Amino acid sequence: MMRIAHLSDLHFGAHRPELVAPLIEDIARFDPAVIAISGDLTQVASASEFAQAAAFLAALPAPVVAVPGNHDIPKVAILERMLDPRRRWFRAIAPTTEPGVILPGLAVLGLDTVRRAQAHLDWSAGGISERRLARLAARIAAARPRSVVVVAHHPLRHPAWAGDRALPAGADAALAAMQRAGVTAVLSGHLHHMAAPPGTPPVLIGGSSLSHRVRGVPNSWSLVDAGTAAPTVRVRVASGAGWRDAP
Repeated sequence: MMRIAHLSDLHFGAHRPELVAPLIEDIARFDPAVIAISGDLTQVASASEFAQAAAFLAALPAPVVAVPGNHDIPKVAILERMLDPRRRWFRAIAPTTEPGVILPGLAVLGLDTVRRAQAHLDWSAGGISERRLARLAARIAAARPRSVVVVAHHPLRHPAWAGDRALPAGADAALAAMQRAGVTAVLSGHLHHMAAPPGTPPVLIGGSSLSHRVRGVPNSWSLVDAGTAAPTVRVRVASGAGWRDAP
């Protein structure tokens, strides 16, 4: 089975509590092989928010590949942000920010795109260093001949309506490397709107699964079938305190 449940932008601390248990139940209905969470598990990276996120991950019905988003490092505690930005993640979530799940026929690999600072004003934009990209390339090579899906918080390609948003530094180089390696898809979030801007490999951008900051669209998660030449996506949207197929 090559089905991946793709969640994003949970934002515990700014989430809708009534959706949490129904979301877990809805995911379980589809029996995915892996659950990919493309960042922003918390709102302000507080210990209590990370505790809520950790409890949520523990309740999920399949192996999880979760990567941090820009909200998962301190914003106000500048000294910690600069010196040890992932400390709270390591304590609460996992000892790595680039996990992976390797199954027969499928590898789902995390890529950490969070940066503590930028050369421009949008510090939320993220980036991929040459070192991280080289490490990812080695992991992809080791996973072959499986289908490889990469999970990263920041979209490496933006839809036209987000053209004014800064792309993560190194996005073009990362996409070119993934294209050469034959990556099946990149699962991302950050924009709180679902999108699939054209290009290879496909960049599938998820909406917010639990946040009340939905920017005019429903909360959502996706079931991605990575076993086909072109990944197929089934979108589930919040309806009241439950979930249904997107119209």
